Amino acid sequence: MDVFISYRRDGGYALARLIYEWLHRENITVFLDLEELSSGPFNEKLYSAIEDAENFVLILPSHALDRCVSEQDWLRLEIEHAIRNKKNIIPIMVDGFEFPKELPVSMQVLPFFNGVAISREYFDASMVKLISMLKGIKTKDGEVDLLTRHDDVRYYLDEDEKEKHRLHVEDLLLDKYEAPVIRKLLEGKKDAVCLDVNVLNPESAFQRFENPEVGKVIALTYSGEVAERGNAERKDDNVKFFATQFEADDFEDKLDEYIDEVGADGIDFVCLSMAIMDFKKPFRILQAIRSCLNDDAVMIIRDVDDGAVFAYPDNDGYFRKIQSYYIHNKYSGFRYTGRQIYSYVRKMDPKTICLERYGINTADMSRRDKKMLFESWFSFIPNDFGRMLRENPDSKIAREVVDFCRDHYDELNEQFFSQDTIFSAGYVIYSVRF
Repeated sequence: MDVFISYRRDGGYALARLIYEWLHRENITVFLDLEELSSGPFNEKLYSAIEDAENFVLILPSHALDRCVSEQDWLRLEIEHAIRNKKNIIPIMVDGFEFPKELPVSMQVLPFFNGVAISREYFDASMVKLISMLKGIKTKDGEVDLLTRHDDVRYYLDEDEKEKHRLHVEDLLLDKYEAPVIRKLLEGKKDAVCLDVNVLNPESAFQRFENPEVGKVIALTYSGEVAERGNAERKDDNVKFFATQFEADDFEDKLDEYIDEVGADGIDFVCLSMAIMDFKKPFRILQAIRSCLNDDAVMIIRDVDDGAVFAYPDNDGYFRKIQSYYIHNKYSGFRYTGRQIYSYVRKMDPKTICLERYGINTADMSRRDKKMLFESWFSFIPNDFGRMLRENPDSKIAREVVDFCRDHYDELNEQFFSQDTIFSAGYVIYSVRF
């Protein structure tokens, strides 16, 4: 079974049933207690259903957790069992919900799970986000859904050459903003052991750590092909690539093994470049990394936040229109990660956190850099939605986006390069000192 939906009958049933129907239409197997199992003494069948499900979807309307102070509360018992069994827990937070200031000790990890804020106005988009966070999804005929064809979360395919090129261009563009921050963080260090998380192409890792203060580099990637190519192309023995599953339960143990394999005692510098947006459980992965840091370690984090995006003028509304499609793209990760990073990192007990950059814009940007920014920020939209349409020819949103790009993409490009237009892309960069 794929999903267990946990809810309170008073205030949560309608939404639970709606999500059940939506997931069921997507050929996702769902358990929803409609048979009054939660009446009388706790029914052990519910425990079995939770154990059988990969994912635990928790419906949270306003004040849903208030009664969890009782050790016999039904919802609390379900949540505790899901936590004990290390289920992929996804809170669905309805407008007005807030986590109580005090939760039972057994439930205090709950606010750290990545969830979905849901509203009627954006219900379909919220469901797309929910599906992107589900683990191990399989259709009823046994075929693995493309979205989760591995146990990890990735929003691109190894064989997608267009996306590989876009990611390379993005790295080249953003290096001019990242490199000064990296040099500042490494200043005064000697033979620093560096951890590069979520490497998408080896060249970026090589370029990022061409620094005299760097001693050894542990480069982690989802892709076995990237790891193999990186180890074959490296010029020095100080760089070692490893293919890993960041979401795996043993990720922290694997990280210790990688550190031992390169002959290091811990990590001095961490680079998380466009990584957190793809993680299902960012805090858990960050905690694993935190446990391996040496004293006075430093970190750079680059990610995206669509809240920093604007274009002016936009008389035809093309920029506004294409940006509205991003939330429907099931391959592009969570695009408001930038605003969450500060909260995640604060829980890691850093000495300082600095928001180095919130958005980059085309003012005073060279034509070459503008070209790279346009490709980095927009080119994956026709590519991804074309793929979505091939997978599901009945998808209305995929058809709409493909048609829009066919009719207006060139006009968008032309307006982007107009001397009167300023565009801000939502790239964010943080520096952290421990």
